[in-house]
Amino acid sequence: MKHFVFYIILLACFTANSQSLGPLLKEFKTAKEDTNKVLLMLEIGYVYELDDKLDSATYYYKQCETLSKKINYNIGLLKYFSYYSAILNLQEKNEEGLELNLKGVELAKKINNRFQLACAYSNTGASYYQLYMYDKTIEYFLKAAEYFEKENNKKYLGQLYGNLAGTYSEIEEQSKKGYYYGLKSLEICRELNDTIGIEGALANTAGILMSLKRYDSALVLVKEEYKISQISKHKRSMMTSLVNMNFLFMRLKRYEDIKKCAEELLAVSTEIDDKEGMAGGLQYIGKYYFQMKKYNEGKPYILKAIAITQEYKIMRTLSHCYSALSNIELALGNLPEFHLYGARADSINDVLITQKIDRNIHENEAKYSLQKKQDQIETLNKENEIKQLNLKQKSLLNLMLTAAILIFILLGFLYYRNTKQKRKLLLSEAQLQQQRIQELETEKKLLVSESMIKGQEEERKRLAKDLHDGLGGILSSAKYSFSNMKNNLIISEENASAFENGLSILDKSIRELRRVAHNMMPEALVKFGLNTALKDFCESINKNSSLQLTYQSYDFKDEDVSQNKISTIYRIIQELVNNIIKHAEAKTALVQFVKTNDTLSITVEDDGKGFEIVILRNNSGIGYLNLYSRVAYINGKIDIQTAPGKGTSVNIEIPNISHD
Repeated sequence: MKHFVFYIILLACFTANSQSLGPLLKEFKTAKEDTNKVLLMLEIGYVYELDDKLDSATYYYKQCETLSKKINYNIGLLKYFSYYSAILNLQEKNEEGLELNLKGVELAKKINNRFQLACAYSNTGASYYQLYMYDKTIEYFLKAAEYFEKENNKKYLGQLYGNLAGTYSEIEEQSKKGYYYGLKSLEICRELNDTIGIEGALANTAGILMSLKRYDSALVLVKEEYKISQISKHKRSMMTSLVNMNFLFMRLKRYEDIKKCAEELLAVSTEIDDKEGMAGGLQYIGKYYFQMKKYNEGKPYILKAIAITQEYKIMRTLSHCYSALSNIELALGNLPEFHLYGARADSINDVLITQKIDRNIHENEAKYSLQKKQDQIETLNKENEIKQLNLKQKSLLNLMLTAAILIFILLGFLYYRNTKQKRKLLLSEAQLQQQRIQELETEKKLLVSESMIKGQEEERKRLAKDLHDGLGGILSSAKYSFSNMKNNLIISEENASAFENGLSILDKSIRELRRVAHNMMPEALVKFGLNTALKDFCESINKNSSLQLTYQSYDFKDEDVSQNKISTIYRIIQELVNNIIKHAEAKTALVQFVKTNDTLSITVEDDGKGFEIVILRNNSGIGYLNLYSRVAYINGKIDIQTAPGKGTSVNIEIPNISHD
């Protein structure tokens, strides 16, 4: 069961629920007919829309359109197109909504407002999505994304990437692209600490992984979504994640986990009075008992689910319930009931297929009608272009005369500006020289750091080998000799106790020697590679400390990483985790590797006490400098997000991971 969160970009300059309706309506009665009144009407309309009073919302949106045209307020018109098209989508008047958003595109082009144009592109893409025209949807979303990427507008990019993820997932052969955009949306929402956005991105990406039948990976994201929704108390998100979790438990045949999850789904759905969720919870409890071969215990739950789905006409779930009941009757040996309920399930499925065919026919008719309208609009646009061309030719002579005068003025201005510019250039050259000197000093420091890191790694390897093979062998031989001596000597009880104590100290020395050698150069890193070494490291931390450390990797393999970078990456993770243990007072932490193309993204997060980031910037400690030097050594970038009481998140991005 896939669930996608879809975003409509509203061109708002207010928080619509920031005021109650009463003060807004009172202000409206005395407002002057200017741009502020346009924005006020939009706000009133949006409050009505949030309250599901669409007729009242439409009235104020239309008033906004009339006044915007009257006072020639183009931004107000663009906002009207955005808000009212959302109403039309809710009323399933998708073609009208598309027509309105296309007008928004043309108006934004006309006034040459690139931000408004990008928003209009995004909303037009959403209208095409409602009409199942996915190629057009992607075309317009990518146009909007191009602008927001240039402006680094992460708020809107997170929404757009989420929309692209949902759209690509609807095209079977494009699901991998959907996964890519889902991860990008999730990354941005995490960076912005946008809880609602993170929930949506997790739901979208998990839905795509379900499409790709990567159920284990999907389950990880769904569980995270559920935890976040519990903290934020978003009951509907909790319900959605529980539905998906039950679906995944069934697919993974983890039947022992279904009952508790289904009972939670039933409780949450009952709390928010969501009938489909309640039926789903009852259905999964029944299926749990079926898998446990407790058929008579499961049957009442399925019957309750059938009663709900029949009353509220939730046909797809009703079909699943009849199919489940048919299987129970077969297991109980009731063949007539088995055939009866199986036939009912088949009958409902036939109805659903017929409805889908009818919907596809309607969609194709709508697409044809829409294309015809667009052709007419293009013809009218061409006629307008011809008229405008004639007007341009008439005004060309006037422009040429005006241009001649302006050229003389411009030449005088250029002479003055060039003289002034020469003075500025002389100053800037001196500044550039100083800047270059500083850059060279920085490069020199980096080279020293790189050489130091490389030397440290070589010395670690040599010392680890010498300790393990040299001193380790000597101590092991000494232990062996003492053990043989113990068996061949007759000594007093007091001396025997001292002898045993000496052997114990020798054992501890050997273990400590092996631990030091392992920390200098882990055996798993040399033999099995980075992925396995990190898993062993995290397991070791879980065993030997109170910290619960989780390690995750997506699309990451050991052979993807250049040999020259493996030990440096391991040291970076080791340094970060040791800092968490020493300073963070954290209960849980996460180490996550995500590889996209040839770039490796590393995230290390904890739920510890956090700190003021300014302390880190002013701190010139060895650990801090080593960490930044190691990241710089492999041409990476590091970003640390933290605040007191909010934990710490370290994000590292390493490009060209497979190259030296």
